Parts: sequence; C-alpha cells; structure tokens
Amino acid sequence: MRITCVVDNCTGSSGNSRSVQKAPGKFISEHGLSMLIENNDGKKVIMDTGSSEQVFSHNLGVLGIRPEELDAVFITHGHYDHLGGLPLLLKAGVPCYAHSSTFKGQRFYSASGNTREIGPSTELLSLLKEHPPIYENGPKELVSGISTTGEVLRTNSFEVPSTFMLEREGAMMPDHILEEQALVLSTRKGLIVVTGCGHAGVVNILSQVRKRSERKLYMVMGGFHLSQGSPETLLKTMDGLKKLGVEKVVPMHCTGFQATKMFSDRFPGFELFGTGCYIDI
Repeated sequence: MRITCVVDNCTGSSGNSRSVQKAPGKFISEHGLSMLIENNDGKKVIMDTGSSEQVFSHNLGVLGIRPEELDAVFITHGHYDHLGGLPLLLKAGVPCYAHSSTFKGQRFYSASGNTREIGPSTELLSLLKEHPPIYENGPKELVSGISTTGEVLRTNSFEVPSTFMLEREGAMMPDHILEEQALVLSTRKGLIVVTGCGHAGVVNILSQVRKRSERKLYMVMGGFHLSQGSPETLLKTMDGLKKLGVEKVVPMHCTGFQATKMFSDRFPGFELFGTGCYIDI
C-alpha cells in the first residue's frame, strides 16, 4: 500500500527518514489537505482535495495521475480546504463518498470577533446536484483494505471544536462538525488511520477504531486540529495516543507548530510528511 500527500500546508522533505520518500517534480503547497492511497490491487482512493482546483490539479499532474484513473474520492468533512479539487473529480465521474451532513448548511469560522464562511462553494453545490455523492454515515469499505470510520462518537470533553458556526434553515448554531470521518487502512504492519482535520478529536477517532478492531494501531497521520490547543489539551492528546499504543505519528495540515514539535519530542515514531511525500507499507 502506498500513501502519498497530494496537498498539505507544507511541501515535504524526506529528511533522514528511512520510511518517507519524496516524489520527483515541483509541487505546490497551500492551506489544505489531500491524500492519495493506493492499495495492493492498484485501486486508488483520494481523501479530500485541498483548497483549490489549481493546486490539486497541478500536483496530481506532477504525480502522473489523471482524475479518471481514481476509483473513489472520500470527503472527510465540509470545509473549503478539503473541497477545492472536488469539482474536477465530479466532472470526471469519480464516485464521491461522504457523510449525509457534509454539504448541508453554511459553515463559518468565528474567532477574535471575526467570522468568515468556510463551507463549499456555490459551484460545488451546483455540481453536487448533477453528480450526487454516495452518502454513508456508518463504516464502509471503499476498496479492499481502505475503509471509513463512520461518524465518530465524541467521548472526550477536551476534544470539542469551539470556533465554528453552522447556519441551517435560517438558524445559527455552534458547529461541532459531527459529519467528520476518517479512513482506516489495513496493512501488514497494522492499522493506519488517516484524518482530515481531526475535528472529532484524534483520540476519539482512534478510540472508535480500537473498539472495532483489536489489530495494532500502527500509524495515525493527517490533520489533528491542535494549532490552537491549550497546553492541557496537547498533553491529554499525547497521553491518549500513547495509551492506545500508536507506534508512528505523522501530524500534518492543521496540527500546528507547537503540537507538531511536542509530537516529535514525545514519539520516537514521529515522521515529517508534506506535499509530494509518500510512504510504502
């Protein structure tokens, strides 16, 4: 199985890692996330699509992949920085999987007295009417060895999004991004969990995976949404992952510098991973 970062906030370097490699070519980074997973049968699944079609399309081209070669696209949640390249894939006829609430209502980020819209674009919403996704709120195997977590139960009081708002049917309410799901990859080394932003809480996500399988949690990678996490939250997150027995940690996208540094200090299995990087399992 190969996992490749198509889009991340940073353009990655393999550094001194024995596991992480860098694909050749000139990649572009932006605030967003997109991951390509290819299973042992050659099936290709894209998780999320970055912030813009321009960057997503460019990086796919650098990797030598045409949209029509993809077997599925999985959208973790309904924020713009994961939806940018989705119109390209819908037009190419790639099957899209998502939670039924992913594209409902207007989404906002609210902090320091400023509010901005962060939901799907008007163009995307129009395309979704022509190319409706396959909505699945429970766990689902997309292709062999690549499954969704299903909607994640929120059991930890320290993993609650607090800066997001949702407008639905004229009413504004706190948005806990309940639709967010992640991917679970079954590999010879154990389970790999790939998160979009981790709004559901990376400990919550992994705890749910653990309840459904006794297999080793080999690696967690992706956005952990800890850039504004308090020191207490960061420490509880680190402790939670250690208690779950996670061997490798690959923080990306919205994890934030301080949390990423703490992961690198506290986890011998820390890996630096960004746009253009890939790992073979």
